Amino acid sequence: MSLYTFSHSDKLTSAKIPAGLRLEESTDTRLLSIIGNTTIEEVTKRLANDNKAFVAYINNLPAAFGWMARDNAKIGELNHEFILPYGNRYLWNFRTLEAYRGLGIYPALLQYILQNGDKEANRFWIIHAPENKASLKGIQKAGFEYVGKLYLNENGNAAIEANDTALIFQEELEYMDITLSAQTASSCWNCSSPYLKKRKPECCCSAAGNECIGNNMLTM
Repeated sequence: MSLYTFSHSDKLTSAKIPAGLRLEESTDTRLLSIIGNTTIEEVTKRLANDNKAFVAYINNLPAAFGWMARDNAKIGELNHEFILPYGNRYLWNFRTLEAYRGLGIYPALLQYILQNGDKEANRFWIIHAPENKASLKGIQKAGFEYVGKLYLNENGNAAIEANDTALIFQEELEYMDITLSAQTASSCWNCSSPYLKKRKPECCCSAAGNECIGNNMLTM
């Protein structure tokens, strides 16, 4: 699992805008529950917990959505709850509906949030699963900077592989209870994370023809 960041001082890339696209913040609990395949109660809880939701429409039909945490956040795959530093935001639970995939909606939605999601925000964080290549492309097209690989360390706590970029953001990462570590992350989070709700029967590495490293349900 990889962590990316974007600051308002960073330069936005030129992302393609799909025809008929409209982007906006939404508090429509019924709509958000339907497209997010969750309950109205869950949506209401998220909104009450200072989360914002954003919806992308193509020709006035909902096509994609995503959430932004403003205070408390959670990385479910790591079972890691944390408090964001002042002015920081965490982007999560993004999904493009199947009929609208491949149009470039995801990076356009991300950039809309970066520009219009919160005037008080100065830094954004986002993650993606290693096997989700479409998510990776969208994040990169939106202009996010790669920080490092996230995993669970030997104590079961959130950690990130130490590198030059992660060291730059050490203060923010430690505020979010993410420890810099020299330990190597597992190559397959599907095999190693004990917290996945939708575990696949096959290893992440098998499709790419790689050897699974660190398959001990402790590292990611």
